Amino acid sequence: MNAERLPILVEKAVRDAGLDLIELSADGGFYARVSGSHACAWIRIDEGDIWVALPVADGGRLGLMDIGARSLPSGMSTIGRTASARSLYLTLHAACVLQLNTPIQLSARVEERLAAIAETERTAEVRQRIGQDVFREALFELWVGCCAVTGTKLPPALLRASHAKPWADASDDERLDPFNGLLLAVHLDALFDAGLVAFSDDGAVLVSPDLNADTRHTFGLSLGMRLQNMSPGHLPYLRYHRHHVAHFDTRD
Repeated sequence: MNAERLPILVEKAVRDAGLDLIELSADGGFYARVSGSHACAWIRIDEGDIWVALPVADGGRLGLMDIGARSLPSGMSTIGRTASARSLYLTLHAACVLQLNTPIQLSARVEERLAAIAETERTAEVRQRIGQDVFREALFELWVGCCAVTGTKLPPALLRASHAKPWADASDDERLDPFNGLLLAVHLDALFDAGLVAFSDDGAVLVSPDLNADTRHTFGLSLGMRLQNMSPGHLPYLRYHRHHVAHFDTRD
């Protein structure tokens, strides 16, 4: 490997994730940053392994393995290994989205929009609507404007931000956590919200036996459908939905 350049596929994954400022660090790794923001990461290749450090403490939710197996680079909070350039891209993309959409930041956006509304109109329903708008914007970033199942980029009017753990059941942080949501085409959102479809831990679509063959055909449900991308951070929410919304008998 060129000591001053990342392997081509790794560099492509870094840049595809939106990190466009890459520089060699004193420890032989590379710092990569998103220009114009604080989002950043550290990457190093050792004997074919791709090591990643991030300034957030939830690397496991982002798909890193062997968390804490080596010392942290300066300014980083978690370090671990990714399995491939593809998994590196998914980890970095999710990390960038979460760094720019922390619970504090999302809550601040909700409060800022509420402040622009007359105090007498700041009802619980209005707060929920604004919170769901902020949540939807974060999901559009996480899923890059594509349906989480079909991978199709659709007009925004045909996509819904679906909570896996419903708003009424979630804590304040869970309500705005991008991992608690899927960006779905409107027909899949309706099925997911009604508990007629759910997702296994490997992302496979689970279909309720209440939907007969004709209904499945009408809604385009077929074997092999699955979430296009997912992170470990999605799993607790998808399990909650599976057991408490869809009431599937899956045992984890």
